[in-house]
Amino acid sequence: MKALTRHTEATRQAILDASAELFQQRGGDGFSVQQVADRAGVTHRTVYRYFPTRVELLGATAERLSPGFADDPFAQVATVEEWIEAVEPHFARTERSFDLVREVVAAMFASGEALTPADTVHERDAHRWDIFRREFPNLSEDDARRTFVALRHLMSSTSYVLLRLRFGLSPAEATETIRAAASHLTELAATRDGAAEQRGQP
Repeated sequence: MKALTRHTEATRQAILDASAELFQQRGGDGFSVQQVADRAGVTHRTVYRYFPTRVELLGATAERLSPGFADDPFAQVATVEEWIEAVEPHFARTERSFDLVREVVAAMFASGEALTPADTVHERDAHRWDIFRREFPNLSEDDARRTFVALRHLMSSTSYVLLRLRFGLSPAEATETIRAAASHLTELAATRDGAAEQRGQP
């Protein structure tokens, strides 16, 4: 059993080594899963057994190249305000690995694999969703989800990268733009939540 576990881990590491080498040579969208498999000496089906989607492979590759890349920077926040304030250290970390993040974002857009329906809350977002719902309990489910999804996207590395590249904002400008917009969305949500509470009172 231990030998099987060692073999399994060795295969996973060989795949990640191959993916990391190709990533550094060609960028996130410059190589295929088959090329990773060929370099690692396995079949493409084996790669997919360890990493069910190309985006998952890229995320693990980014973590290999920049340890801590995949950590959730918002796991400890207790309020929506803390979530908004936490974007500054989050984007500072994004900036330190900017080229890597840019490649992963580009690859995700190219693959379409990262897209999820607007009416779903990803497991990783469950903590922030619970916080948001506690602070805005009177919003309808649809309104709450739409607002949460907007905040979630706005305060992501994807938005930060797009503001930096598409509009030429500096790191400080991009961070402040996102923080201000998130605060505005939160204020609007608070107003709607208060109005909904009033309507619900006898």
